[in-house]
Amino acid sequence: MRNGVCCVSEDLERLKWPDPVLRIKDEMDLHAVAGGKGYCAFNLQTGKPMSRGNTFPSRAAARRNAEKRTMDHILILEVQPDGMPYHEADAVLRYERTLIAAGVRTPDQFETEENSGMLSMPRTKLDRSRMIKQLVSGKPLYPAEVTYGNHPAFSKKRGE
Repeated sequence: MRNGVCCVSEDLERLKWPDPVLRIKDEMDLHAVAGGKGYCAFNLQTGKPMSRGNTFPSRAAARRNAEKRTMDHILILEVQPDGMPYHEADAVLRYERTLIAAGVRTPDQFETEENSGMLSMPRTKLDRSRMIKQLVSGKPLYPAEVTYGNHPAFSKKRGE
């Protein structure tokens, strides 16, 4: 109840989504409300958080921590300041499951603190083409000494 009015529409929206989506959304919202930064790991099948309320500075650190707890596939997400809507939780879950079904895992071994966001679910056409190129090649897009990320300031043009 909010201000004496029942929030039926919010409850009905929640009923539309499977449990793994709800768990991921709830954990990401919790970290957003707490002002958290960093990355969280989830069990890809159940959506249960593997980081036990903690966040990690990089995707690789989150994966290392989660792999100590399970042999299952893992979903790693960056905490967003505004939380996560249901449809986005569903999208990232389906994206990672599709990669795993295709026999590909997000390339955390190429990850550093500077390029960690580059390995998250691609949101723009350019991000998707970069991710595909990196997954197909099996090696980093840029040399280790080159800083890059999803922000326009980090974009590298040919010849730079």
